[in-house]
Amino acid sequence: MKWIKTIFIGILATFAMDVGMNLIMMVFGIAPTNIHPSAAFLYNLGIDYQNLSVLLHYSYGTLWALVFVYAFEKNFSTYIAIIFALVLWLFMMLVYSPVIGWGFFGIGNAGLLDGDHPLYLSSTIDYLFMTFSVHIIYGATLGILTSKYISEKEGKIAPEKAIHTAKPKSNN
Repeated sequence: MKWIKTIFIGILATFAMDVGMNLIMMVFGIAPTNIHPSAAFLYNLGIDYQNLSVLLHYSYGTLWALVFVYAFEKNFSTYIAIIFALVLWLFMMLVYSPVIGWGFFGIGNAGLLDGDHPLYLSSTIDYLFMTFSVHIIYGATLGILTSKYISEKEGKIAPEKAIHTAKPKSNN
């Protein structure tokens, strides 16, 4: 049951990340990329990204939630989940972003592309701000939900719930 819960938590954390990205675009008026990073990855592979990018994005968001629960099973916290998400952000900046063609930390030649090109990157600073922010949102959501709904041992009630369901001790 723990792993099924973790899959749902991964999907929700990834959804929170997407909502955060859309809010940042609306509030700050920034959209540093023409397409989502998962779509850019598929584009570089020559795969039609229109249909698969969302599936890919939610798949690796869920995969990393599973890794988090496996790695930190005895020590869930929102703080640790945010640190975990920032490590994922560093992975994105050092590996994923260069593979896409945006360079390390978005410092590459993607800004030289035509503005309509799918891999065009309008601003390195906006790209860093956006990706950093949404990874913090992912980590916070992952940490909050995991701490609340996943117990240390499968079958045990999570500590927050145990407080409300504990039977009073009898005075014998």
